[in-house]
Amino acid sequence: MGRFLRGALVMVVVLAALAGNAGHRIYHDYQDTLQRRFAMVRDMARLVDDHVHRTVRTADVALDQTAAMVAEAGGPQKVRDLKHWTRLREYAAQLEGADAIWIYDADGRAVLESASFPNRIADFADPAGLAALRGGARLHVGAAQAVRGAGQPPVFPVSRPLYDDEGRFVGMASATIRVDSLTDFYALLGVEFDPLIGVYGPAGEVIARRPATGESVGRSVAAGLLFQSKLREAPAGQLLLQSVLDGVSRIAAYRTVRDYGLVVLTGIGRDEAMADWRTRTLHTVLETAVGLLAILAMLGWGLRYLDRERKAQVALAEARSAVERTSAERDETARLVAELDQARDMAETARRAAEAANRDKGEFLAGLSHELRTPLNAVIGFSDLIAREAEGPVGTPSYRQYAANVRDSGQHVLELINEILDHARAEAGALTLEEGPCDLDDAADFAVRMLTPRAEHAGVLLSAVVEPAVRNLHGDDRRIRQILLNLIANAVKYTPSGGSVTLSAALDDGAPVIRVIDTGLGIPAEDIDRVLEPFARAGNAASREVEGAGLGLPLTKRLVELHGGTLSLRSTLGVGTTVTVRLPASRLLAAESAPKEAGTPPVGPAAAPDFILDSAPAPPAPAPVPSWPPFSGPLSVLLVDDDPTVRDMVAGLLRGWGHRVIAAANANEALVVLDGHEPLDLLLSDVVMPPGMDGTELARHAARMRPGLPVLLASGFAAHAAGTPSAFGPDVAMIAKPFAIDDLRRQLARIAARQDGGAARPATAAGLPSPSPAARPAVHTTERSPERSPGPPRLLIAEDLAINRELLAALFRDSGYAIDLVADGAAAVEAVEAGDYDLVLMDVQMPGMDGLEASRTIRAMPPPRGDLPILALTAGSSEEERRDCREAGMNGHVGKPYDREVLLRQVTRTLDATRSRTGTA
Repeated sequence: MGRFLRGALVMVVVLAALAGNAGHRIYHDYQDTLQRRFAMVRDMARLVDDHVHRTVRTADVALDQTAAMVAEAGGPQKVRDLKHWTRLREYAAQLEGADAIWIYDADGRAVLESASFPNRIADFADPAGLAALRGGARLHVGAAQAVRGAGQPPVFPVSRPLYDDEGRFVGMASATIRVDSLTDFYALLGVEFDPLIGVYGPAGEVIARRPATGESVGRSVAAGLLFQSKLREAPAGQLLLQSVLDGVSRIAAYRTVRDYGLVVLTGIGRDEAMADWRTRTLHTVLETAVGLLAILAMLGWGLRYLDRERKAQVALAEARSAVERTSAERDETARLVAELDQARDMAETARRAAEAANRDKGEFLAGLSHELRTPLNAVIGFSDLIAREAEGPVGTPSYRQYAANVRDSGQHVLELINEILDHARAEAGALTLEEGPCDLDDAADFAVRMLTPRAEHAGVLLSAVVEPAVRNLHGDDRRIRQILLNLIANAVKYTPSGGSVTLSAALDDGAPVIRVIDTGLGIPAEDIDRVLEPFARAGNAASREVEGAGLGLPLTKRLVELHGGTLSLRSTLGVGTTVTVRLPASRLLAAESAPKEAGTPPVGPAAAPDFILDSAPAPPAPAPVPSWPPFSGPLSVLLVDDDPTVRDMVAGLLRGWGHRVIAAANANEALVVLDGHEPLDLLLSDVVMPPGMDGTELARHAARMRPGLPVLLASGFAAHAAGTPSAFGPDVAMIAKPFAIDDLRRQLARIAARQDGGAARPATAAGLPSPSPAARPAVHTTERSPERSPGPPRLLIAEDLAINRELLAALFRDSGYAIDLVADGAAAVEAVEAGDYDLVLMDVQMPGMDGLEASRTIRAMPPPRGDLPILALTAGSSEEERRDCREAGMNGHVGKPYDREVLLRQVTRTLDATRSRTGTA
């Protein structure tokens, strides 16, 4: 009997163990299934979040372009023509899932729409967006709306405000995007369920939802658990949610879309998600029930089988232990394999990072070598010409041009060295700020004035707008100017002719934000982070053609961070780049604590400054030049320059235009004139005049001694813009050296017009005669005939830099060779096809068709043109570049800087080798 009771007790324990094990398995299976479903919807939410952010960001960029087009045209009513409609269609074509782009006036009336011209009946409106933008919002994403017309999917608007030149609200630009471009995104995810995809506005309004897309238009989920509780706890998370729209209980995840405040929700029905678990649970219950029945049957067999069953249970326990040990060993092996794979991946990542660093270092050294050798080519070449008196005794006008070329090239090297030194100081932590009040309006003013000649030369439209609310800052005024100069100069460098660069400064959430927007080449998405690292540059071919050491943006980012701010990039290839500098709100100064400067001109289209903001060259007018009223009298100009050659040249130029000139060799002589009673209309001074007082300090003394006297400061490089900002005031303007004739004439016209009390006249107006031929720089040209004529050996030189073409023309003068000069590879190929030459000197790095491609094209021609000897002109010294030259079919190379004797000897040797090979005399 006791044995039977012990056996029964054992059976009860076994039955309880089986039931408990089944319950344990069911519970953990439930938790595991639930967590896997949560992981699935989180991944879905992240993918949909990225898709929504990309869609709205693309619309944001297109609307910025639309706003720029409206501002350029002069307001919404000025864009209602075919030209602007065509541009609007191009902007709309860039949008993912776009229906159309609309332009509305300030009252919400449709002015232009990209889908039809002049526009279809206005079946779309966004009154909520119009109200929000009137209230100062920068961007508004509206709720989903049904579009009139059968079969048309709902759309949602993305809108931004339009302002005129004086900052008044004049309308809005709105991109309508089909809801299904967001909701149908689930089809790309490849999930096994029919998920919920929802996009909601900050207040819970439905922007896009699937399923029941049409029925959700105009509805809100603000009363649900998501907006009532979860979003207040965290911007992203997961939850079990019962929908307020269809009542379905779902396993869901949500995320807040960065930058735009939208909310993304993804989910799968709870019943559908847990169906597999319920099936497995049923199987487990059935298996457990069968086991229990089997055990109960065994209990009926009697005690005679109890010992056998006990032994079987012991064997089963041992088998389970063995299985668990095997499983533990397998898990340990899997962990070791995973760690090994992770270590291998880390080693591979480190290897790739090292290779990238070495590649960037190599590219930097190659770029630095080219950057230094190119200007040094002109420095050494022209200096050699002067030293050998190749044009005659010193004093010949050609030497003054050579000296100017040497000076310009030296200043380019100086700017590059200063940039490298600043970066080195930043890396060493030795770059510090000298903080105080600074005027952002004046800084933008000055940056535009300094870079206007460069923008004009590149054919780029340059403009700046600074809102009064952000004008007065606390910071390092010199470094603030350097930030603006670097960003604008970089934008001009990478913007093709006909493009535009715009600087704007405004309040954003109470903090000052500076944006520099260009319509340039753009940066590939994978390179946006790289270009902010020292020595790294964008990898696309178009950016590689623009020279630079890759230090400008990293140094600017460091200066911004020293002010406690952030610098970010947003770029689209072929569309342009926006650089955003956000400074802390604590950098703002109250108006009463800001420095007062009476008469300081504002920056922007609404102002009437003493300089020109729009620097793109105007197209030639078909009508004759208008005749303006003559001046009331010539200007009396105090000219200050320590270089007697430059001083005499400028004085002769001004006197030739009818002006009266008082020349001074330094600041001390100028102060004597300023302190006297001599009537003066203008102070024209060089900035750098070593030793002693420079031009900026002289300008400050002039403002004190002769209040209101216009000052024109001449500088050879833009780095002076960050030098001594306190010297500049409302009566001071900048002009680049060497002087551009049109620029100098325009500045004199502006000052003369102010003296007369009238508007500034064009540089070609009567009263400012054209410069004499002696004042213009000499241009060397050689006529090229299609047929070879007997005479000296004929050379073709392809070089893109004008200064190097002038140098080569001078080096080959009196050498016994006839030379033709072209500016790029394509022109060299055309010249070889049209004429007979004995030798081609080909620069390797040229825009468009470079020297390597041009050489390969010439080698593909039939003899004798295809056998023409070609020498490479290169600033590179690496074996890789020399190998590229040989593979392109070049016969040799001549290194930069040029040595005349080496150059002529190499040409002679190549011509002799060609004659020996062909058997010609």
